Amino acid sequence: MPAFGTGTEGAYVSATGNTGLRVDNPWRGHLLTLKADLQREMGELSGLLARPCADIGEGSVWVGPAADTWHREAEARRRDMLAQLRALVPLVETAIRTCPEKVTIGEAKLLQADFL
Repeated sequence: MPAFGTGTEGAYVSATGNTGLRVDNPWRGHLLTLKADLQREMGELSGLLARPCADIGEGSVWVGPAADTWHREAEARRRDMLAQLRALVPLVETAIRTCPEKVTIGEAKLLQADFL
């Protein structure tokens, strides 16, 4: 992620020495969208996999030693996947905190070009 200088209200001097009006940082906007998407996906995935994990093995759909093995493996993978997703949210939040809300128009264009 590019480093930017800090400015005061009004004129802004970027890390590259550019001055000018500030606009919303597109990188920050994408990070905020990513955070919301991750949180939504965590809710959807935990709900999607909870029922099959409960029904198979120790449940009523498929029983027996093979079903119990499948159940243990599926439940472990479900927990691991959710833990990995949960670990991403703080990383994205850190990136959001370190990303300036406003950048110069030139910097915004450069940042936006990264997403094309």
